[in-house]
Amino acid sequence: MTKLLDWIARHLALWITGSALLTIGSMWFISANYRTPAGAEKPNAADWMQAWGSVFGVLAGLAAAGAAAFLLLHEMQRADKAERQLTEERAEAALNAPRAVAVSRALLGVRGEHREFIHHVVLNVHNYGAHPIRNVIPVVPVPEDPERQMILPPISLLGPGEKHRFERDYHGSGMPVLARWVDGERPVPSAVCFIDHTNQAWERTSEGEVRRTTVPYPLVEAARTSPDVPQPELLS
Repeated sequence: MTKLLDWIARHLALWITGSALLTIGSMWFISANYRTPAGAEKPNAADWMQAWGSVFGVLAGLAAAGAAAFLLLHEMQRADKAERQLTEERAEAALNAPRAVAVSRALLGVRGEHREFIHHVVLNVHNYGAHPIRNVIPVVPVPEDPERQMILPPISLLGPGEKHRFERDYHGSGMPVLARWVDGERPVPSAVCFIDHTNQAWERTSEGEVRRTTVPYPLVEAARTSPDVPQPELLS
């Protein structure tokens, strides 16, 4: 629609000018080559002035119509621009809620002779926004094993200004992993899925990324099928 309006606006003046020149040129040609028929009275100056007056009346009408069309196109362009700006502002405002949610990297506690078992996972989620978020579910990928992801026990609500520490213990020897670490603790990227006060679902990562998502969360659904990863009971 915007491209069409721009094209019409650029060519409107050309159309009007062309029409006016064609009309004037035609009248000049007719007047220059007019021959009075035999027996007819030759047009006098008043006749030609009346004819040219009619022509200029037509040209004035064309100019008025062109001006009205130009104003209409201008107002339509302004309305279109205002609508686009409003849409952009709404989209930007919608990001305020997820951007106000901060998720830390997950700390993995590992054990074993070669640190090959994860026995503890912890991360923090802080809601700095003015509205609560709900159905909050953190997901942590297993390092160096992209097909496996760990889901931490979810919470139903995290209020404005509240912070929650999500933890998960893997009992026994722990959950086996492919990675090997020298020390006993390792920070890894994490993500959290939640629903904001407008009922929009989001995915927020510890690296600062924000993505719209759906319910059920695709990230969580994929993590639930991770092989050999015990997952907690999710919220209904």
